[in-house]
Amino acid sequence: MQLQHHTAFSITISGILYLMFKSWGLAIACLISGIFIDLDHLVDVIREHGWSVRVKEFFDICRKAQFDRILLVWHGWEWVILLGEASWQTGWNPWITGVFIGISQHVVLDSLFNTRNPLSYSLIWRWRRDFHFDTIFPKYTAIKYRHR
Repeated sequence: MQLQHHTAFSITISGILYLMFKSWGLAIACLISGIFIDLDHLVDVIREHGWSVRVKEFFDICRKAQFDRILLVWHGWEWVILLGEASWQTGWNPWITGVFIGISQHVVLDSLFNTRNPLSYSLIWRWRRDFHFDTIFPKYTAIKYRHR
């Protein structure tokens, strides 16, 4: 799923949360986490392509799936579980719950639109496959080699 779609969806969900609960903290935490979870792509781009990548190149690399290995540190069902537990344990603290909802909706959408295998968004599952991109996201293998 592309950044503009995540942004639109995060704005919508955050707006609905604000209307329902009248909590700016909940809405803002959801908005920020739902969009900025994608900053973990920076780690993969810099690791594989170096520090000299410009903004346009960054988006091209991600769009064309130019990775041999991919970590996606924040894209994981494990975070969804941990943040859900943290939300519950803190009595549904609006900031923690907002981050939980923002990251959850982002991972769900990526799982629906980026792969046929929801396990692709498990950190443990990716680790067991040595973070090898073509194994984790086989749908993108054809795209990746078509653009090289």
